[in-house]
Amino acid sequence: MNSVYDGYSPAAGGKWFAGANTEAGFSGSYAEIAEEGSLARLYIIKGGPGTGKSTLMRRVGEAAEAAGHTAEFILCGSDPASLDAVILDGRVAAVDGTAPHTLDMVYPGAASELIDLSAFWDTGILSAARDEIVALASFKAAEFASAYRWLAAAGKILGEEASLARHTYLAEKAEGFAARLVKRLGKPEGHGIVRRRYTHGITMLGRRRTDGISDGAAVRYTIEDCGGCARLFLPVLADALTRAGWDITLGMLPLSGIIGGIRAGRFAFVCGGEDGDAAIRMSRFTRSDPAVRGELRLAAKLRESCLREADERLRLASESHFKMEEIYRGAMDFGAKERYEKRLIVSILDAL
Repeated sequence: MNSVYDGYSPAAGGKWFAGANTEAGFSGSYAEIAEEGSLARLYIIKGGPGTGKSTLMRRVGEAAEAAGHTAEFILCGSDPASLDAVILDGRVAAVDGTAPHTLDMVYPGAASELIDLSAFWDTGILSAARDEIVALASFKAAEFASAYRWLAAAGKILGEEASLARHTYLAEKAEGFAARLVKRLGKPEGHGIVRRRYTHGITMLGRRRTDGISDGAAVRYTIEDCGGCARLFLPVLADALTRAGWDITLGMLPLSGIIGGIRAGRFAFVCGGEDGDAAIRMSRFTRSDPAVRGELRLAAKLRESCLREADERLRLASESHFKMEEIYRGAMDFGAKERYEKRLIVSILDAL
Protein backbone atom coordinates (compact mmCIF):
# COMPACT_ATOMS: atom_id res chain seq x y z
CA MET A 1 0.00 0.00 0.00
CA ASN A 2 1.37 3.42 -0.96
CA SER A 3 1.73 5.57 2.16
CA VAL A 4 1.04 9.30 2.03
CA TYR A 5 4.69 9.77 2.99
CA ASP A 6 6.03 7.89 -0.04
CA GLY A 7 7.12 9.37 -3.36
CA TYR A 8 9.26 12.25 -2.04
CA SER A 9 12.94 12.39 -3.06
CA PRO A 10 15.60 14.23 -1.01
CA ALA A 11 16.11 17.94 -1.68
CA ALA A 12 19.53 19.46 -1.07
CA GLY A 13 20.63 22.93 -0.05
CA GLY A 14 18.09 23.91 2.58
CA LYS A 15 16.29 22.87 5.77
CA TRP A 16 12.75 23.92 4.91
CA PHE A 17 10.47 25.07 2.11
CA ALA A 18 9.18 28.64 2.33
CA GLY A 19 5.81 27.53 1.01
CA ALA A 20 4.06 24.73 -0.80
CA ASN A 21 1.71 23.95 -3.67
CA THR A 22 -1.38 22.62 -1.92
CA GLU A 23 -4.97 21.63 -2.70
CA ALA A 24 -5.96 25.25 -1.97
CA GLY A 25 -3.27 26.78 -4.19
CA PHE A 26 0.09 28.16 -3.07
CA SER A 27 0.48 28.40 0.69
CA GLY A 28 3.37 30.46 2.02
CA SER A 29 4.80 30.46 5.51
CA TYR A 30 6.49 33.87 5.48
CA ALA A 31 4.28 34.87 8.41
CA GLU A 32 6.48 32.65 10.59
CA ILE A 33 9.72 32.62 8.61
CA ALA A 34 10.10 36.35 7.94
CA GLU A 35 7.79 38.31 10.22
CA GLU A 36 9.14 41.85 9.97
CA GLY A 37 8.24 42.94 13.48
CA SER A 38 10.28 40.14 15.07
CA LEU A 39 13.42 40.66 12.95
CA ALA A 40 16.21 43.18 13.41
CA ARG A 41 16.26 43.68 9.62
CA LEU A 42 14.33 42.31 6.66
CA TYR A 43 15.59 42.62 3.07
CA ILE A 44 12.86 42.07 0.46
CA ILE A 45 14.17 41.14 -2.98
CA LYS A 46 12.17 41.96 -6.11
CA GLY A 47 12.96 40.83 -9.64
CA GLY A 48 11.88 38.55 -12.47
CA PRO A 49 12.74 34.88 -12.99
CA GLY A 50 16.41 34.30 -13.66
CA THR A 51 17.54 37.69 -12.33
CA GLY A 52 19.67 36.18 -9.56
CA LYS A 53 17.46 36.46 -6.46
CA SER A 54 18.33 32.96 -5.26
CA THR A 55 22.03 33.41 -6.05
CA LEU A 56 22.07 36.62 -4.06
CA MET A 57 20.51 34.94 -1.03
CA ARG A 58 22.89 31.99 -1.28
CA ARG A 59 25.91 34.33 -1.37
CA VAL A 60 24.59 36.34 1.57
CA GLY A 61 24.20 33.15 3.61
CA GLU A 62 27.62 31.81 2.66
CA ALA A 63 29.29 35.13 3.49
CA ALA A 64 27.55 35.18 6.89
CA GLU A 65 28.70 31.63 7.64
CA ALA A 66 32.26 32.50 6.63
CA ALA A 67 32.10 35.39 9.11
CA GLY A 68 31.04 33.04 11.93
CA HIS A 69 27.27 33.58 11.82
CA THR A 70 24.52 31.00 11.34
CA ALA A 71 22.53 30.86 8.11
CA GLU A 72 19.25 29.02 7.62
CA PHE A 73 18.57 28.39 3.93
CA ILE A 74 14.88 28.15 2.96
CA LEU A 75 14.02 26.46 -0.35
CA CYS A 76 11.48 27.57 -2.93
CA GLY A 77 8.30 25.48 -2.71
CA SER A 78 7.96 25.36 -6.50
CA ASP A 79 11.63 25.14 -7.52
CA PRO A 80 13.72 23.29 -4.92
CA ALA A 81 16.91 24.23 -6.80
CA SER A 82 16.30 27.84 -5.72
CA LEU A 83 16.05 29.68 -2.42
CA ASP A 84 13.14 31.77 -1.23
CA ALA A 85 14.80 33.04 1.94
CA VAL A 86 17.93 33.02 4.07
CA ILE A 87 17.82 33.82 7.79
CA LEU A 88 20.99 34.94 9.55
CA ASP A 89 21.45 34.38 13.28
CA GLY A 90 17.66 34.11 13.51
CA ARG A 91 17.37 37.90 13.39
CA VAL A 92 18.19 39.18 9.90
CA ALA A 93 16.49 37.80 6.79
CA ALA A 94 16.65 38.24 3.03
CA VAL A 95 13.58 36.94 1.18
CA ASP A 96 12.15 36.72 -2.32
CA GLY A 97 9.18 39.07 -2.28
CA THR A 98 7.84 38.36 -5.78
CA ALA A 99 4.70 36.39 -6.69
CA PRO A 100 3.34 33.92 -5.65
CA HIS A 101 4.65 34.99 -2.24
CA THR A 102 4.42 38.74 -2.74
CA LEU A 103 5.82 40.61 0.24
CA ASP A 104 5.93 44.35 0.86
CA MET A 105 7.67 46.44 3.49
CA VAL A 106 5.66 47.08 6.65
CA TYR A 107 8.14 49.42 8.34
CA PRO A 108 10.12 50.79 5.35
CA GLY A 109 13.60 51.91 6.27
CA ALA A 110 13.01 51.36 9.97
CA ALA A 111 12.97 47.55 9.84
CA SER A 112 12.99 46.63 6.14
CA GLU A 113 14.73 47.48 2.91
CA LEU A 114 13.92 46.80 -0.74
CA ILE A 115 16.46 45.14 -3.05
CA ASP A 116 15.25 45.86 -6.59
CA LEU A 117 17.05 43.77 -9.19
CA SER A 118 15.12 45.42 -12.02
CA ALA A 119 17.78 48.13 -11.83
CA PHE A 120 20.13 45.73 -13.61
CA TRP A 121 18.01 44.62 -16.57
CA ASP A 122 17.63 46.11 -20.01
CA THR A 123 13.99 47.11 -20.37
CA GLY A 124 14.39 47.34 -24.13
CA ILE A 125 15.31 43.65 -24.40
CA LEU A 126 12.39 42.62 -22.21
CA SER A 127 9.95 44.89 -24.06
CA ALA A 128 10.99 43.31 -27.36
CA ALA A 129 10.24 39.87 -25.85
CA ARG A 130 6.91 40.95 -24.35
CA ASP A 131 4.66 38.67 -26.44
CA GLU A 132 6.81 35.64 -25.65
CA ILE A 133 6.96 36.46 -21.95
CA VAL A 134 3.18 36.93 -21.77
CA ALA A 135 2.56 33.64 -23.61
CA LEU A 136 4.98 31.73 -21.39
CA ALA A 137 3.57 33.27 -18.19
CA SER A 138 0.00 32.46 -19.28
CA PHE A 139 0.89 28.86 -20.08
CA LYS A 140 2.66 28.48 -16.74
CA ALA A 141 -0.33 29.94 -14.85
CA ALA A 142 -2.74 27.59 -16.64
CA GLU A 143 -0.64 24.53 -15.82
CA PHE A 144 -0.36 25.58 -12.17
CA ALA A 145 -4.14 26.03 -12.02
CA SER A 146 -4.59 22.52 -13.45
CA ALA A 147 -2.07 21.14 -10.94
CA TYR A 148 -4.03 22.70 -8.08
CA ARG A 149 -7.22 21.00 -9.29
CA TRP A 150 -5.47 17.62 -9.27
CA LEU A 151 -4.04 18.37 -5.82
CA ALA A 152 -7.55 19.26 -4.62
CA ALA A 153 -8.72 15.84 -5.82
CA ALA A 154 -5.81 14.18 -4.03
CA GLY A 155 -6.71 16.11 -0.88
CA LYS A 156 -10.28 14.82 -0.94
CA ILE A 157 -9.04 11.26 -1.30
CA LEU A 158 -6.68 11.82 1.63
CA GLY A 159 -9.68 12.83 3.70
CA GLU A 160 -11.35 9.54 2.84
CA GLU A 161 -8.15 7.66 3.70
CA ALA A 162 -8.10 9.29 7.12
CA SER A 163 -11.71 8.27 7.73
CA LEU A 164 -10.93 4.68 6.77
CA ALA A 165 -7.80 4.60 8.94
CA ARG A 166 -9.82 5.65 12.00
CA HIS A 167 -11.80 2.40 11.71
CA THR A 168 -8.67 0.37 12.49
CA TYR A 169 -6.76 2.84 14.67
CA LEU A 170 -6.50 1.95 18.37
CA ALA A 171 -6.56 5.54 19.62
CA GLU A 172 -6.44 4.83 23.36
CA LYS A 173 -3.49 2.51 23.01
CA ALA A 174 -1.63 5.03 20.83
CA GLU A 175 -2.31 7.89 23.24
CA GLY A 176 -1.03 5.85 26.18
CA PHE A 177 2.14 5.00 24.28
CA ALA A 178 2.69 8.66 23.32
CA ALA A 179 2.39 9.73 26.96
CA ARG A 180 4.88 7.09 28.10
CA LEU A 181 7.30 7.94 25.30
CA VAL A 182 7.27 11.65 26.14
CA LYS A 183 7.90 10.85 29.80
CA ARG A 184 10.95 8.76 28.83
CA LEU A 185 12.47 11.71 26.97
CA GLY A 186 13.25 13.41 30.26
CA LYS A 187 13.06 17.05 31.27
CA PRO A 188 11.33 19.13 28.58
CA GLU A 189 13.17 21.90 26.76
CA GLY A 190 11.01 24.98 26.27
CA HIS A 191 7.54 26.22 27.11
CA GLY A 192 5.24 24.27 24.82
CA ILE A 193 5.73 26.52 21.78
CA VAL A 194 4.81 25.09 18.37
CA ARG A 195 6.18 26.25 15.03
CA ARG A 196 5.36 24.82 11.62
CA ARG A 197 7.65 24.41 8.63
CA TYR A 198 7.14 22.73 5.27
CA THR A 199 9.56 19.79 4.98
CA HIS A 200 7.88 18.39 1.85
CA GLY A 201 7.08 20.05 -1.46
CA ILE A 202 5.19 19.17 -4.64
CA THR A 203 7.38 21.14 -7.01
CA MET A 204 8.11 21.76 -10.67
CA LEU A 205 11.01 19.32 -10.28
CA GLY A 206 8.92 16.60 -8.64
CA ARG A 207 8.04 15.75 -5.06
CA ARG A 208 10.87 16.63 -2.70
CA ARG A 209 11.57 16.48 1.03
CA THR A 210 14.18 18.07 3.27
CA ASP A 211 15.87 16.68 6.38
CA GLY A 212 15.05 19.76 8.44
CA ILE A 213 13.44 17.78 11.24
CA SER A 214 16.20 15.20 11.69
CA ASP A 215 19.18 17.45 10.89
CA GLY A 216 21.47 17.56 13.92
CA ALA A 217 19.21 15.39 16.10
CA ALA A 218 20.95 13.21 18.68
CA VAL A 219 18.17 10.60 18.65
CA ARG A 220 15.97 9.87 15.63
CA TYR A 221 12.77 7.85 15.78
CA THR A 222 11.40 6.48 12.52
CA ILE A 223 7.64 6.03 12.46
CA GLU A 224 6.65 3.13 10.24
CA ASP A 225 3.20 3.77 8.79
CA CYS A 226 0.49 1.12 8.71
CA GLY A 227 -2.88 1.68 7.06
CA GLY A 228 -2.49 5.46 7.18
CA CYS A 229 -2.40 5.54 10.98
CA ALA A 230 0.86 7.49 11.27
CA ARG A 231 -0.97 10.68 10.29
CA LEU A 232 -3.40 10.05 13.18
CA PHE A 233 -0.60 9.34 15.66
CA LEU A 234 1.71 12.30 14.94
CA PRO A 235 -0.78 14.98 16.11
CA VAL A 236 -1.30 12.98 19.31
CA LEU A 237 2.45 12.84 19.89
CA ALA A 238 2.77 16.57 19.14
CA ASP A 239 0.03 17.35 21.68
CA ALA A 240 1.69 15.16 24.32
CA LEU A 241 5.02 16.91 23.78
CA THR A 242 3.61 20.43 24.07
CA ARG A 243 1.53 19.57 27.14
CA ALA A 244 4.72 18.28 28.75
CA GLY A 245 6.42 21.61 27.99
CA TRP A 246 8.53 20.84 24.92
CA ASP A 247 9.05 23.44 22.22
CA ILE A 248 8.46 21.59 18.97
CA THR A 249 8.77 22.08 15.22
CA LEU A 250 6.26 20.31 13.01
CA GLY A 251 7.47 19.26 9.58
CA MET A 252 4.45 19.64 7.29
CA LEU A 253 3.41 17.96 4.05
CA PRO A 254 1.67 20.08 1.39
CA LEU A 255 -1.72 18.33 1.56
CA SER A 256 -4.42 18.17 4.22
CA GLY A 257 -2.26 19.62 6.99
CA ILE A 258 -0.47 16.31 7.41
CA ILE A 259 2.49 16.22 9.79
CA GLY A 260 5.55 14.43 8.39
CA GLY A 261 7.82 14.77 11.41
CA ILE A 262 8.35 16.42 14.79
CA ARG A 263 11.48 17.93 16.31
CA ALA A 264 11.63 18.31 20.09
CA GLY A 265 15.01 19.43 21.35
CA ARG A 266 17.55 16.75 20.47
CA PHE A 267 14.83 14.26 19.51
CA ALA A 268 13.43 13.84 16.00
CA PHE A 269 10.39 11.80 14.99
CA VAL A 270 10.20 11.28 11.23
CA CYS A 271 7.72 9.32 9.16
CA GLY A 272 9.07 7.75 6.00
CA GLY A 273 12.24 8.12 3.99
CA GLU A 274 14.90 8.18 6.70
CA ASP A 275 16.71 5.62 8.85
CA GLY A 276 16.42 6.12 12.58
CA ASP A 277 17.93 5.00 15.88
CA ALA A 278 14.61 3.46 16.95
CA ALA A 279 11.41 2.47 15.19
CA ILE A 280 7.81 3.17 16.17
CA ARG A 281 5.59 0.69 14.34
CA MET A 282 2.04 1.79 13.74
CA SER A 283 1.00 -1.85 13.38
CA ARG A 284 1.00 -1.91 17.20
CA PHE A 285 -1.90 0.52 17.20
CA THR A 286 -4.07 -0.93 14.45
CA ARG A 287 -6.47 -3.84 14.26
CA SER A 288 -6.74 -6.01 11.18
CA ASP A 289 -9.73 -5.36 8.91
CA PRO A 290 -9.38 -6.87 5.41
CA ALA A 291 -12.31 -4.84 4.03
CA VAL A 292 -10.83 -1.53 5.19
CA ARG A 293 -7.40 -2.59 3.97
CA GLY A 294 -8.82 -3.19 0.50
CA GLU A 295 -10.53 0.22 0.45
CA LEU A 296 -7.31 1.88 1.59
CA ARG A 297 -5.38 0.23 -1.25
CA LEU A 298 -7.88 1.56 -3.78
CA ALA A 299 -7.82 5.05 -2.26
CA ALA A 300 -4.01 5.07 -2.27
CA LYS A 301 -3.95 4.18 -5.97
CA LEU A 302 -6.43 6.92 -6.81
CA ARG A 303 -4.56 9.47 -4.70
CA GLU A 304 -1.26 8.57 -6.36
CA SER A 305 -2.85 8.90 -9.81
CA CYS A 306 -4.01 12.42 -8.94
CA LEU A 307 -0.58 13.34 -7.62
CA ARG A 308 1.10 12.08 -10.76
CA GLU A 309 -1.19 14.26 -12.86
CA ALA A 310 -0.28 17.23 -10.67
CA ASP A 311 3.41 16.35 -11.07
CA GLU A 312 3.00 16.38 -14.86
CA ARG A 313 1.20 19.72 -14.87
CA LEU A 314 3.97 21.24 -12.77
CA ARG A 315 6.63 19.71 -15.01
CA LEU A 316 5.01 21.37 -18.03
CA ALA A 317 4.84 24.65 -16.10
CA SER A 318 8.58 24.37 -15.43
CA GLU A 319 9.32 24.39 -19.15
CA SER A 320 7.75 27.83 -19.50
CA HIS A 321 9.31 29.03 -16.26
CA PHE A 322 12.84 28.11 -17.29
CA LYS A 323 12.36 29.65 -20.75
CA MET A 324 11.37 32.90 -19.04
CA GLU A 325 14.48 32.64 -16.89
CA GLU A 326 16.60 32.47 -20.06
CA ILE A 327 14.97 35.60 -21.44
CA TYR A 328 15.51 37.56 -18.23
CA ARG A 329 19.09 36.33 -17.85
CA GLY A 330 19.79 37.61 -21.34
CA ALA A 331 18.54 41.05 -20.32
CA MET A 332 20.60 41.30 -17.12
CA ASP A 333 23.84 43.20 -16.51
CA PHE A 334 25.23 40.66 -14.05
CA GLY A 335 28.54 42.49 -13.76
CA ALA A 336 26.81 45.56 -12.33
CA LYS A 337 24.60 43.35 -10.15
CA GLU A 338 27.59 41.56 -8.65
CA ARG A 339 29.35 44.84 -7.85
CA TYR A 340 26.19 45.98 -6.06
CA GLU A 341 25.90 42.58 -4.39
CA LYS A 342 29.35 42.85 -2.79
CA ARG A 343 28.46 46.22 -1.24
CA LEU A 344 25.10 44.86 -0.11
CA ILE A 345 26.64 41.84 1.61
CA VAL A 346 28.96 44.10 3.59
CA SER A 347 25.95 46.17 4.66
CA ILE A 348 23.97 43.08 5.69
CA LEU A 349 26.86 41.66 7.70
CA ASP A 350 27.17 45.02 9.46
CA ALA A 351 23.51 44.66 10.48
CA LEU A 352 24.46 41.47 12.34
